Amino acid sequence: MVDRLSTGVPGLDEMTAGGFIKGDTVLVTGPPGTGKTTLGLQFLINGARREEPGVFVTIEEAPEKIARNALNFGWDLSRMEADGQLKVAQLQSDMLQAGGSPVLQCIKLIRDTGAKRIVVDPITLYSTNLQGQQELRRELYAFVNYMKANDVTLLMTHEVPEMFNRITRISDYGLEFIVDAIVMLQYVEVESRISRSMNVLKMRGSDHDRSIRQYEIGRKGLEVKSRFEGYEGIMSGTARKSGAQAFVEAFRR
Repeated sequence: MVDRLSTGVPGLDEMTAGGFIKGDTVLVTGPPGTGKTTLGLQFLINGARREEPGVFVTIEEAPEKIARNALNFGWDLSRMEADGQLKVAQLQSDMLQAGGSPVLQCIKLIRDTGAKRIVVDPITLYSTNLQGQQELRRELYAFVNYMKANDVTLLMTHEVPEMFNRITRISDYGLEFIVDAIVMLQYVEVESRISRSMNVLKMRGSDHDRSIRQYEIGRKGLEVKSRFEGYEGIMSGTARKSGAQAFVEAFRR
């Protein structure tokens, strides 16, 4: 038996056989606008409600803007931060440019807050002052090992440029070999309508749902819906009815 943490996303716990494994590193990857940041916040807020403090680390957006956007989902991050449940932190760009390690900044945040969950959005912040993929991978290994040693669950987001074409790689840094779990978010065209799809590509040490599911971003964040029944080619970005489904429909007509 392993300790699992609820993701806070309706339907995703079912896909992950009960939630993410405590102490694991999770990569959420997908094109812009697919809800990676929102999923990360849901994960942290769900933990805060269970007395598991969390930290949201960013370098691209100001904490004030993230808090303002979160209000659209009914999440009052300012109040939660005042109560010591959650902290939104923007890494100091001047330190990064001067050669300061993002890993050390993140570890300090975890120690200061006693965080049990941490979201790094996006993981590209680690490449700000590092020379080459080898150094980056070494830094990430050190960070992931620290998380595991301290039972902190880490969720990292990574943006891929492909919007509707088949995604040819998970990340630019070989992250798929470092992380324990991968959740892929995609756009997909279904009968001239844009939908979103979610699938769990990897979950080390655990079974998981291998189906491709629809999901929506609503008033309360992400919510996983039903499978794409009767369609194939979902991961290519353009879904088409399967041969069996097309035959059934033709037979009915």
